[in-house]
Amino acid sequence: MKFTILTLFPEMFETMKYSIIERASKKDLININLVNIRDFSKDKHKHVDDTPYGGGAGMVMRPDVVYDAYNSVKDENAKVIYLSPKGKVLNQNKVKELSKEEHLILLCGHYEGIDQRVLDEIACEEISIGDYVLTRWRITSNGDCRHCK
Repeated sequence: MKFTILTLFPEMFETMKYSIIERASKKDLININLVNIRDFSKDKHKHVDDTPYGGGAGMVMRPDVVYDAYNSVKDENAKVIYLSPKGKVLNQNKVKELSKEEHLILLCGHYEGIDQRVLDEIACEEISIGDYVLTRWRITSNGDCRHCK
């Protein structure tokens, strides 16, 4: 099975070089390709964020940058999963279903998310990995984000 992870922080996935995932990779059971979305920014400062189209609070990832990153790895056998706290929560049945796919492209959001125009164009499914705390922020399955004290 092939996994392509589109992210602004590929270094956060360094742990995949160890343990069970490392053994599966060495046996060619899985193939993991990390793609830094920032590499597709066209300005010298590698900006990837902008205000939401139509206004609103916060910043979203720019559509051109995300779309170019996606186009660099897409293939007809790939299923795109947008990882978002607003998606359906991942469960064992969904994992079994996804395990039958040939290629999964995992699109990792950041800021307030990704420009909706890109998601409408490329994302097949939106999935949440559940409630968790990451870098002092608590993300809940309904999309709320709160600073942990």
